[in-house]
Amino acid sequence: MQHKKIEITIVNGFLGSGKTTFLNYYIKKVLEQHEHVALIVNEFGDFDVDGHILDGVETSISMLQGCVCCDLQEDLVAQLQQLYQQGMTQVIIEATGIANPVDILLACQDPLIVQLFEVPKIITIVDSQRFLTRGTLTVQTQNLMHTQIAMSQQVILNKIDLVENNEIQTQLIEDVRQLAPQSFVATAIHGRIKEVITQGKDGACQQQNRDIQKGHAHYDTVTYHFTHPISRAMFIDFILNIPDSVLRMKGYIQLRETPNETYLFQYAGELPSFESLGNVNIPTSLVMIGEHLDKPRLRNKLDVLQFS
Repeated sequence: MQHKKIEITIVNGFLGSGKTTFLNYYIKKVLEQHEHVALIVNEFGDFDVDGHILDGVETSISMLQGCVCCDLQEDLVAQLQQLYQQGMTQVIIEATGIANPVDILLACQDPLIVQLFEVPKIITIVDSQRFLTRGTLTVQTQNLMHTQIAMSQQVILNKIDLVENNEIQTQLIEDVRQLAPQSFVATAIHGRIKEVITQGKDGACQQQNRDIQKGHAHYDTVTYHFTHPISRAMFIDFILNIPDSVLRMKGYIQLRETPNETYLFQYAGELPSFESLGNVNIPTSLVMIGEHLDKPRLRNKLDVLQFS
């Protein structure tokens, strides 16, 4: 049995910030230094989208229907114990977009495993454009976004290319540095670091913002399973008329126009993204996350979409 403590990295960030895109590059770098790497992917819904996208690690675990910062804390501790027994040298946790990193950090320092694992490093991915317009979101969502940044040793300002004005970019960076004054801060495009703004200090999250509150903001989730391809035009119309309460959608769909292709679909308060995966055997499902969702109405609209 190994005796050296295992490193843990928590990758978090609000819904649609680009965590999975970042991880695709980050994991490759980790694998250059660690042979035995485990990935834990947490999805708030009951369908794992990101687990199908990320690969290359020795062990991949999906934790569904809850959040590792509250509902699944005990499960997370048990999984970490098991990964230690399996001889992993690095564990990466991709938290759901609505997770509070304070509680994940505490779970990783549970008395049952605190002697087995290093204090986690927290990396937060920020959707630059959405952060700038966070004033349109609810107070609980703004507070969550601020906490995710404040608790991080590293903050990655993703999608910086969508913020074209240099003065606005400067204000964005200043806002983030006020929340996380001791953290490493960098800008990124499509998850790849473009420019390092500040190097930060080791252990930043333990030294800054000690008054950050624990607790989980409450969000709703709707998971819908398709049985056959749907109309592209009708689906786009569904997206364009989605209520503001829906903060994030992602999943796999097939379109009637190209029934032999499966598409990875993502939407987070911006233009919808369709990525063809070719002819692959993946269940076609859509996950929606938001605040105070009218679940029956959303399901009814999806029924109309599927059976029309």
